[in-house]
Amino acid sequence: MEFGLNVKENAIDSLNEGLAKFELGEQGDLRSYKFAILHMAHFVELVLKLYLTSVNQNIVFSKCFKEINKRAKSDNTDPLTAYKALEREGFDFTSLIKNEPNPHTVDVEKALSLARCESCQITGAQFVEEQYVDDINWMKDLRNSIAHFEFRLTPKEVRLAIGRLIRGTAEFADVFCLFNLEDEIGKDKAHVFEILSDEYAQEVREAERDVDERREEAFRGVRPKHQIFVDWEEYDCPECEKHTMIPSEDSSTGYRCTLCGNEESFEIEVNCDICGCPWPNGDMATWPDSYTHVCPRCDNPEAW
Repeated sequence: MEFGLNVKENAIDSLNEGLAKFELGEQGDLRSYKFAILHMAHFVELVLKLYLTSVNQNIVFSKCFKEINKRAKSDNTDPLTAYKALEREGFDFTSLIKNEPNPHTVDVEKALSLARCESCQITGAQFVEEQYVDDINWMKDLRNSIAHFEFRLTPKEVRLAIGRLIRGTAEFADVFCLFNLEDEIGKDKAHVFEILSDEYAQEVREAERDVDERREEAFRGVRPKHQIFVDWEEYDCPECEKHTMIPSEDSSTGYRCTLCGNEESFEIEVNCDICGCPWPNGDMATWPDSYTHVCPRCDNPEAW
């Protein structure tokens, strides 16, 4: 019995494995993020090679791509222009590898060098954005550190980077008509992909995670009967409408939304300048030339 995967199938298989490890990391197994990076790196590398084969099935091999670089250097031009010049001249790339049963393939850098030359014929805008290139280089460096020596990473950094890589690769595959990434995801990992492919959904998830981590830090080691004395309140943010406004030492109001960064809310409690009792600042009155925050009871004691 023989088992095999073509380039696309191999890429999608690694992506699904990466999503599985990412989900384990989300559940608290931080070591799984390491394997998520390795699988994601393999996925992106194979997608870039799939792009090369869509241009020409032979230039994915190092010997063939070397000819492109030689031509680019001699003509003082970019790899894509050099390839098109060789193509017009009928250069036989197949002859370079016909006697090799398993020719060596190019690395990520060479595949990117060609893709980065692709641009819209109408606007001239490059199809491959620099942020995507930066994320690929970050992933490549981290993968090398994991595979060959030692590494350090923060889970949040990995989560955000993997999200950007998913979105960037989905766009890359769509622009170059390679495949529709959403259609290729296994059903059991669709919920993970949905979060990673939606930038706002991931930002919300990270903001809520920040709230949970800060809350846990604030109450860590505090006995239940003493928790009432912990200076901790959470509010709904009036800007993004998420329950993500929490205490912040460097905020002008003492609170900041972990999602949108807003620091203002009429719900934030402040102490009355007269009686010292806390009230939502939106209910406070101001007495000119005397007090800035006056609670309703002090402002109109007869009503109480």
